[in-house]
Amino acid sequence: MKAIALESGCGISIIPVAVDHAAVLAALVERNIDHLRAYLPLVASLSSPAAARAHLGAALVGAGKGEFLEWHLFSGGALCGAIRVKHIDAGNRKAEIGYFIGSEFAGKGIVSRAVRTVLAYCFQSLQLNRMELRCASANEPSMRVAERLGFTREGVLRQAEWLDGVFVDELVYGLLRAEFNH
Repeated sequence: MKAIALESGCGISIIPVAVDHAAVLAALVERNIDHLRAYLPLVASLSSPAAARAHLGAALVGAGKGEFLEWHLFSGGALCGAIRVKHIDAGNRKAEIGYFIGSEFAGKGIVSRAVRTVLAYCFQSLQLNRMELRCASANEPSMRVAERLGFTREGVLRQAEWLDGVFVDELVYGLLRAEFNH
């Protein structure tokens, strides 16, 4: 399975990750390190070009094995975030979606439009039936994205995530192909 470039129709380019994005990814992470540490410590660890390059190389290997797909989001030529489809279970036709956006790009609808485009790809091209989105219970922006896109809050996984030295609850949202409104 290989990620393909997707067209969002809204001035956002959704491009498969590439190792040559390492420097701009590291710069984006470095500018947003505090913002990312709160909920995405693994992304926050990509603040050096070497760490970003290693991550992107691993992402390409994972995509080649069909384990996950990852795209970078560009707005006006600037890298502004990323989307990953992970835990792809072809047998049960389901996967999980995650994303991040630089704080300077937040609140502009970029994530909602880009995630909607990737969801359409997952439901149509990959023939998935179910997508999950998980976020820390205090991550209100991600909760709003999930709700805006039609996900149903299905439950709470108590103390399921270790963030900043404490266990936090994780919310689980689900979206079925029949419910998707693109």
